[in-house]
Amino acid sequence: MFTVNDSQPWAEAVGAIGDRIVFVGSDREATDLVGPDTKVIDADRRLVLPGIIDAHTHCLHAYRNYFWANLTPANSQEELITILRKHASEHPDHRLVGGSGYRYSAIMVGDRLPGRAVLDRVVSDRPIWLISYDGWTACTNSKFLEIAQSRLGATFDCMPGVERDAKTGQPTGVFFKTDDLEPIVEEISTAGTDLLHEGLKLVLDDMVRWGVTSVHDLGGRDMQDLRAFERLRKSGELKARVYVALMYSKKPEEEQIKEFDEARLKFSNEWIRAGAVKLFIDGVEDSHTAAMLEPYDDLPGVSGDTIHEPEEFKRIIEVLDAKGFQCITHACGDRGVRVALDAYENAARKNKPRDRRHRIEHVEVVSPDDIPRFESIGVLPSMQPLHAHLSTAPFDESYGRTIGPERLQRSFPWRSMVDSGARLAFSSDWPVADMNPFLGIHTALTRGGLVGVQNTVSLEDAIKGYTMNAAYASFEEDVKGSVEVGKFADMIILSDDLFEMRPDDIAKVEPLLTIVGGKEVYRSDRFPS
Repeated sequence: MFTVNDSQPWAEAVGAIGDRIVFVGSDREATDLVGPDTKVIDADRRLVLPGIIDAHTHCLHAYRNYFWANLTPANSQEELITILRKHASEHPDHRLVGGSGYRYSAIMVGDRLPGRAVLDRVVSDRPIWLISYDGWTACTNSKFLEIAQSRLGATFDCMPGVERDAKTGQPTGVFFKTDDLEPIVEEISTAGTDLLHEGLKLVLDDMVRWGVTSVHDLGGRDMQDLRAFERLRKSGELKARVYVALMYSKKPEEEQIKEFDEARLKFSNEWIRAGAVKLFIDGVEDSHTAAMLEPYDDLPGVSGDTIHEPEEFKRIIEVLDAKGFQCITHACGDRGVRVALDAYENAARKNKPRDRRHRIEHVEVVSPDDIPRFESIGVLPSMQPLHAHLSTAPFDESYGRTIGPERLQRSFPWRSMVDSGARLAFSSDWPVADMNPFLGIHTALTRGGLVGVQNTVSLEDAIKGYTMNAAYASFEEDVKGSVEVGKFADMIILSDDLFEMRPDDIAKVEPLLTIVGGKEVYRSDRFPS
């Protein structure tokens, strides 16, 4: 058993009473503790780890993927249309024809994504909403445009990220910014259904199957989303613990802060916790929306914009920090990362000293000058190994072309972060990438075919990124993240010993048993009863 407890890294046995660990030690000592009512699970010398903590997911947003068309296999626009047409015919009752996971370069004709001119030929009497693998770009038909324009009115005419026909000025049906449209998608697709409840159950069933015992959901929109998890908890169907960050939106700031405060007061238990705020400072490299310090290699003169002006972002972070919220900022580009670091540093200087643990998500390209600032300011890099995997993640081949060879070489700087002293948390960003954490560990050790092998990490550091550091990233290192007396009995038994394998084989590892709070929530057919 690898405990991820520095004072006792290895043990042979663990014991729990109720949902807490009461013993970690040798087999001989454990035998003395076994009584007539003790349930004994023999791991048969297999590797036991603390439960995986996925520090970045979108369960509340992407549960719909279970009911939508999977567009990841589409290697051309024709294949996408075939998949979509089949899905639409098989689900005539769906009020919205949804699809997710397409790769930009796979379905583009020239430099154009399919909009209403193409999608109207697939379905015209129901709205179509197709979201890219990274969640940043959507393709829609005329019916969806009609609904969106009707719901948003004048707001639609001044929305950013709306692609328009160069001659007519009319929207093409392609959107490079989707957050304003998400409420419409949710309303159309779920009205009169129980899809959220059923979808979240499916997501969490899959999570525990991969050994994930805690998830950080960074897409909460409001209290209703938190109540969806609470409903699962009350019905006994919440299999993993949840840490939810609510989104900073266009609502009046005072109204938002009131809602954030209500969330952290109401949801602060061992199963569902709130208290973090998710913000965005830029987009993603593939669509040239990540904010870069230098122009993109394939688009001279364009370096991406920040979503907020830097001084305004400083003000927002300063206000949230003063209220005691943890701030979690999406930043992919090196300029986006710098703006986020500057804002966090400013808040620490202006406000009272406290344990902040602000985070930056993704950190895909970062200036070498900014890497030491994570440790010095106390900011946590939260990164996703599978975003750098060329074969198992929906990694778009346009990525390297946009940022060029020099930035690609130093992208995803995991080792540099560890060496700088930063606490590196790992995660999947599901559904952008596979939720399987062992694919993530494999990539953290190998880079998965991407250049920059100097930025691999050790197996111990990779496991720590998915356990203890991820627990620290939600202020929960005192109750989870390691197999340690007093902590929750959240553990997994693996099919193979990661420490006895070639790194390339780690991708094949599967959990055989997942335990949350001392109770089995998943048992593989390969593990004896």
